[in-house]
Amino acid sequence: MAILFLSFEIEDLKGFREALEKVEELRSMVPVGIQSIGMAEDGKLKIVLDVPADSLKLARSTFPDAVVVA
Repeated sequence: MAILFLSFEIEDLKGFREALEKVEELRSMVPVGIQSIGMAEDGKLKIVLDVPADSLKLARSTFPDAVVVA
């Protein structure tokens, strides 16, 4: 299982919403789990996803700016 961190500036609510929609699309293909959604210490909105290792390539192509922790 790998963990993906997505972060968004607070002003980018549209991007945050679009990312949540992409998460739902991704979840229809692979068993992606949402670990948390919230505000990071730096004031950015964050989404933390659990992604199966065999689906990491697909998740990275969906979220190319995500930070991956394997």
